[in-house]
Amino acid sequence: MSNSLLDFINLSLTQTLFRKRFNDKKAHEKKDNNTIYVTDLLYCPLKPRLREQFKELTYAEAYTPSTLQGSLIHDSIERILSEELNAEVEVPISKEIKVRDQVYTLVGRADAIKDNAVIEIKTSRNDSSIPRVEHILQLKIYLNMLNSNPNWNKRLSQNGTQFYGILLYITPDRITEFRIEDEISEDKLSELVQDFICTRTTPKHDWECKYCIFAKVCPNKVIINEGKDAN
Repeated sequence: MSNSLLDFINLSLTQTLFRKRFNDKKAHEKKDNNTIYVTDLLYCPLKPRLREQFKELTYAEAYTPSTLQGSLIHDSIERILSEELNAEVEVPISKEIKVRDQVYTLVGRADAIKDNAVIEIKTSRNDSSIPRVEHILQLKIYLNMLNSNPNWNKRLSQNGTQFYGILLYITPDRITEFRIEDEISEDKLSELVQDFICTRTTPKHDWECKYCIFAKVCPNKVIINEGKDAN
């Protein structure tokens, strides 16, 4: 087989992988201004605004090998959980929150739900700082959204009194899980939503700018010497 043909095959496989990641990113684009993603509450509130302003950079995120790697690991683990545990995967959840007479819809997508366990899959280049504070917060928000939803409460009578969370980490050095019991309070959740709406703290974490593709156009960029590296 000629080198040119090999190059064409390799390029086609690469295009297929990145096209899948790109299409997934497009499918999860925000539809209206009253929708807030749970992940919006975890990180710098400027980032979702910059995504809308700089679409080219937003789509460029899909072509980062490290994010593609994390996405492929997610897909593989979710498939295993579905096949081996009969877990529901990529489960959409939502909740309405009222702030200053305005109703917002908070939406999230749990990686998997098995009985009354909410499972989130996380990847990291190392295991020195897990479980991460923002990942714990994400699960606590999901628990609030599920435990306060009458439709989800119906299944608890058979599987437990309330939902709990499991953070599953995949790193080069360790595969481990952490159990999260407590949900976020309504007051704290409302405060997080207001923080996002008013862009009160930008960035939220001192390491964010180092890994943010929008740092090159952001007026609030913070420069530090060290940062975290989990996806």
